Amino acid sequence: MTTHTIKKGFDLRLAGAPEAVLADAAAPAFVGFDTAEFPGIKPKALVKEGDLVQTGQPLFLDKRDRDVTWCSPVTGTVQKMVFGERRFLQRVEIVPAGQEQFAASPKPTGNREELLAAIKRAGLWHLFLQRPLGRMPMTGQEPAAIFVNGMDTAPLAADPCFATSGQKAELQAGIDLLKKLTSGKVYLCLRAAGSHQSDARGLSGVEVHDFAGPHPAGLVGTHIAQIRPLKSGEIVYALRLQDVARLGSWVKTGRFPATTVVAVSGSAAPARRYLRVRQGADVASVLGGGQLGDVRIIDGTVLHGDAVEAGGHLGTRTTTLTVIPEGTGARDLFGWALPQFGKLSMSRSVFSWLAPKKEYVVDARLHGGHRPIVNIGAWERVTPLDIIPSYLVRAIQANDIEEAVKLGLLEVTEEDVALCTFADPCKIDVGSIVRQGLDLFEKEG
Repeated sequence: MTTHTIKKGFDLRLAGAPEAVLADAAAPAFVGFDTAEFPGIKPKALVKEGDLVQTGQPLFLDKRDRDVTWCSPVTGTVQKMVFGERRFLQRVEIVPAGQEQFAASPKPTGNREELLAAIKRAGLWHLFLQRPLGRMPMTGQEPAAIFVNGMDTAPLAADPCFATSGQKAELQAGIDLLKKLTSGKVYLCLRAAGSHQSDARGLSGVEVHDFAGPHPAGLVGTHIAQIRPLKSGEIVYALRLQDVARLGSWVKTGRFPATTVVAVSGSAAPARRYLRVRQGADVASVLGGGQLGDVRIIDGTVLHGDAVEAGGHLGTRTTTLTVIPEGTGARDLFGWALPQFGKLSMSRSVFSWLAPKKEYVVDARLHGGHRPIVNIGAWERVTPLDIIPSYLVRAIQANDIEEAVKLGLLEVTEEDVALCTFADPCKIDVGSIVRQGLDLFEKEG
């Protein structure tokens, strides 16, 4: 076991961490899928409004690879299908009804190609992310390695080891499955502390690496850079520990793993805890209903998540639901002109550095406007990767993808540079620029 200490970065000490309590969420009013979660696919609907579907029954497939399907996490009725231009499927919503019935699921057997096809037909291929690009794998290229992330240093994020506690058998079955997908190693990355990690540390067939230090020490991009940097033309698969447990559940039961564990966190959350929920459950059922007031609900973390309405639903890969104040109409007396003791900031012009253990309540305000890039080293101070983010962003904005690749474009995704956006005094969304560069690279490739 190797311990990696990350020195560059910053921990956002936010109030509202979830308690280490696991409970069952209320039954969802509906579950939903948004195809926009999976860029690059061409969805073909396999059901229509009014159809009765079983748990694990395919709802739509990708016409680019017809083995890749998305399955219903409940038994119920298809209540809504939203189509865009040229009949492009955008959303599917299902209302649970009656006694749960499971559709037949492919068996995880055979050689690597047959196993890949079974995972795709079982509706579990979206659990895998490919590096570079940070998207669901689109080719059958064998990965040079597989990285399993058993930690998350993002603010108020779910703890993967707690979320999978008591599922050692499922985790081991999932690891055994992953080993059949690559001739390389399966790496398991854990936080360099914590007695609740015994299930994960007891797994066989993996190479365990411990990581210590501030965020982004818990990101898979950091893990790859520290353990096994990619060579030209190589790819790796990345999964979270919860995803491995779901794969293992499928292997052991032969049924679609319809439930997942989500941490509800944030200073404005009505109850902060871990919940077992249906994949894609409506947000209201997860938060317990009722009026939330002027809040921002984030599907993910405050650094790397998407705003969702109270009437919306969870994403298919969601593990954290964060609720913070919106801050509409709030104004600070004299703004920056007064000593700032109650605000979280990386700058020493704000006196939060005098209270290194204090937790802060933040809202969704931007606290300033967009300005041109000013290279003062703020991005570099929070980036442990061997890249210079400011030069990378300028190359992308100039559409010089060849130069961007030389500067490390293929080593990062949006989450790897999310902290740069927080640290940037110019309010530049660095993640969206990096995604623009990755999309252009993929298009030109």
